[in-house]
Amino acid sequence: MTTPVEEHLAHNTAAIDDMSAQMAQQWAAIRRLEAQVERLAGLIQAIGEDGPSAPDDMPPPHY
Repeated sequence: MTTPVEEHLAHNTAAIDDMSAQMAQQWAAIRRLEAQVERLAGLIQAIGEDGPSAPDDMPPPHY
């Protein structure tokens, strides 16, 4: 027969295990998102370097 303290401990242990699993999933998602942000920042930087160097105050070519 289990005591209320043992039941409480088992419940807390299960809750801690669930939270630990959720945190592991969240950290994995954060790492994926950080990698995506780095890739996108690199793409944006590359586009900026390869893009036109004309000043913004010049009229469009159809004028």
